[in-house]
Amino acid sequence: MMTKVLDRRFMLSLVCCVVLALLLGFSALRYYEQEQLITLQATQIERSRQELLALRVDLQTLLSAESSQLAQLDLQSRQLAEQAQQLALYRQVLASDNGGELLLTHEDITPLGETGLFAYRLVLLQPTKTDKRVTGQARLKVRALQDGKSVLLSEDTLGVAPVSLDFRHFQVLSGQLQLPKDSQAQTLELHLNLTGRPARTLSLNWPVAELSQSSASTLVKPE
Repeated sequence: MMTKVLDRRFMLSLVCCVVLALLLGFSALRYYEQEQLITLQATQIERSRQELLALRVDLQTLLSAESSQLAQLDLQSRQLAEQAQQLALYRQVLASDNGGELLLTHEDITPLGETGLFAYRLVLLQPTKTDKRVTGQARLKVRALQDGKSVLLSEDTLGVAPVSLDFRHFQVLSGQLQLPKDSQAQTLELHLNLTGRPARTLSLNWPVAELSQSSASTLVKPE
């Protein structure tokens, strides 16, 4: 009887050990599978990260190339505009139906960062086919409104100096001028003291605020 009880206990213990061994084996297998899955996921994440970095590099390269192309196109556009402007100027210089008058045109009058400060680029030209040179001196002035009154701003006020003239077809006058506060420019005037010719004044309308008007020109008027 005692032997049978011991045999039952042994068998029960054996069964428990087998079940425990099976559970441990199953757990170990599940742990191994999960570890393999985690490793695979980590590998895929790293591969995706590398692909994303490569895409970012490609995108930066494309953006840099696009920026360079846009800069080149902008430069070419400015060069074409300058060439067109020069061509129009040469055509005007070589015109033969304007008599013996001088002309004044402005290529650019641009506001700078400081309030009232402008950069200007003017062209004084003699649009006739002649070998006669124009010499003398030019003084730049601006007619403006101050407190509702029209005033003529002198060189000292504008911070510009007289310019010596010596040309046959045209001469470019460029620089910067400073308008006083609370003044509204109306016209730009160029007072000429020419060798062997009467004193003359050329005037241009001051561009509107947006500076969108095209370059204007006026005939010289004797003073």
